[in-house]
Order: sequence, then C-alpha cells, then structure tokens
Amino acid sequence: MINLLEWVSRRRLPVLILALVTAVALQVLFQATGDDHSLLVDFAVNVLPWFALLVYSNGAARAFHPVRLVARPEVRALETAADPSAVLTAAAFTFLGAYLVGSWVPGIEARMHRGFAATLAVLLLGQLVLYWWSALGRFGVRLTPDGIVYRQLFGSLHVPWEALATPYAAYPRDARQVNLYLARPELVRKRVFRTQRPQPLPATGVDAELLARAIHEYANHPDLRPAIGSEQELARFMAIPELVALANRS
Repeated sequence: MINLLEWVSRRRLPVLILALVTAVALQVLFQATGDDHSLLVDFAVNVLPWFALLVYSNGAARAFHPVRLVARPEVRALETAADPSAVLTAAAFTFLGAYLVGSWVPGIEARMHRGFAATLAVLLLGQLVLYWWSALGRFGVRLTPDGIVYRQLFGSLHVPWEALATPYAAYPRDARQVNLYLARPELVRKRVFRTQRPQPLPATGVDAELLARAIHEYANHPDLRPAIGSEQELARFMAIPELVALANRS
C-alpha cells in the first residue's frame, strides 16, 4: 500500500487524467447501452469507483507518513511529499462528477428549466476544479531559510525561525501533528482565509518525528539555514544517526 501511495504522490497529474478518462468512458458506455441495467451493474459503474477511492483516500491520510523530505532548490525549500489522499479524493469526485453530469443533469434538464441545469453543472465543475487544485498544488509544510511556511487551499501560515523557542522548538504531538514552541508568537503571519493557530502543525505527507527534528535542527542552527533546499543539505540532514535509525524502523 505504501509503495502505491508513493507512486500516487509522485504521479498526481497522470493519476487524475486516468481517473477522468476512465470516468467519462464508463459513463459513455453506460448511457449508450440503454436503461435496462441491473442494480449490480449500476452499482459497479456509478457507486463503487468513487466510494472505493474515498475509502482508500481515508486510509492514505492515516498511513502515508514517509520518513523523507523533498529538496526544492529552485525555491530554496525543503517540503513535505505531496499528499496522496488529496489526489485520491479528487479522483473519487471526478468519478462522482462524471456520473452526475452524465446521468443526473440531463434528467433535470428534461424536466426543469435549462438555466437551472446549466447552473448545477457549473457548480459541479467548480467543485471539481477545487479538488484538482487541492491535489495538484504545492500545499503542505515547507521549510525555507526564512522559516516555516504552511500552505493550504485558501491561505497560508508563516512562522519565522525567530518566532520559535530554543533549544526546544518542536516535538511530535502524535503521528499526524507537530507542536511548536513559540517564543515570539507576534511574528507569526497569516494570509487570506488562514485562521488555524500555528500549533499544532499538521504533519501531512511526512513523519511527524522527522518534521519536528527538522524544525528543531534549523531553529537551533541559524548557520545551516542558507543551505536549506539543496540536495546536499538534505543528504546531510538525513544522515544524522537518529534519522537513519528512524528511517530503518519505518
């Protein structure tokens, strides 16, 4: 399962394109064969794909916490891996959207005003765009020379290194969250609709202990911050004996 989730995390756009093509093809075939389908066929085509993907997405959110960070030299950042649960959720609603547009909207159009049907189709498409954006965007936790950036769909949170307390800057609260110790909370910046407090920090797409260790490392060693984002610095950090042992346990 973890290997498959790793593949989904690295191949987000191909996964979503495959889901879209498959969903549309199933609906075209389903509609072309008439209205005499059995309940089992109806369930297998219209319900099972998106329901199975939603279940798998929930499992991915619980299971996918790799002991690794991703070096992004072009933006001078270390960031968490892409979230496969967001990709699987977007794929699930792609199947659901294809079903609704392919069978439900035409039925509404035949009985009601076409403007209502068109509005409904636009709303469905807009929701699907948001799911795809959530899956394909660079969201999650990013460590930069200036501090911690947590980007979400409708906003972001920036915690400068100077805002963190030392020597104990962070610790893993549980498998999915990291608590931050703030010495100067007034330095924390929020943008757009971002309202969540800076602690706990979600550990999505990364092992919580690894993320806490990375935050602790750069909060306590300002001299290492300029190298954040390079492959060499990531290799140095991951070669710390405690992290090697953590990776071997996972």
